[in-house]
Amino acid sequence: MHVVGHATGVPALLFDFDGLIVDTERTFADAVIEQVRLHGGSVTYDEMSHLFGTTEAGHLWVELVPRWCEGLTMEAIAPHLAATLPAINDALDPLPGVRELIDSAHALGWRIGLGTGSSRETVTRRLERHGLLPRFDEIVTRADVAEGKPAPDIFLELARRLTVPPADCLVLEDSPHGCVAAIAAGMRVIACPSVVTAGCTFPDGVERVATLLDVSLPAPRD
Repeated sequence: MHVVGHATGVPALLFDFDGLIVDTERTFADAVIEQVRLHGGSVTYDEMSHLFGTTEAGHLWVELVPRWCEGLTMEAIAPHLAATLPAINDALDPLPGVRELIDSAHALGWRIGLGTGSSRETVTRRLERHGLLPRFDEIVTRADVAEGKPAPDIFLELARRLTVPPADCLVLEDSPHGCVAAIAAGMRVIACPSVVTAGCTFPDGVERVATLLDVSLPAPRD
């Protein structure tokens, strides 16, 4: 079990959303894999894993889908994804350890934030379904900042809104892009990869855990 070191003041725990709180990266990847297969191509998680964790990779999806299946385009499969995935993702339960870690952070007096590339409407809807929305002190989305991950903007804005110094923020991420963003923001980070990003290479010095159940938080120092 990973025990995080003490912060100098009231610390903050910053969550990513997709792939960390809910397993939406797996559902998206599975849907793409299915569409590629139905059109005669093939692709694996490892071949697309570097595209997750950032909103800045849209052009790469456009470039890569035709490589995975000749004649197929991202534009062609996007309507199917848009029509089927929202209902599937809305029904997903939180991943193991999410509730437990939020409860632990609250009990210990940590501030809690969420930094995501998803839309506020989507995140709000899914957190409300599980009664988790009130547990977050602040939420920052891609629309709230100049640049998305791997730029540090989302996490720096979260720290500003929470009035917690970046050095006293612990970020939980499932992707290398998110870890790079946290490091650039001057924050500590623990990687909890999703099934899609499990094969990725993470930045040097980033500790990995299998689930959020493996993270233990200490009480803040006075």
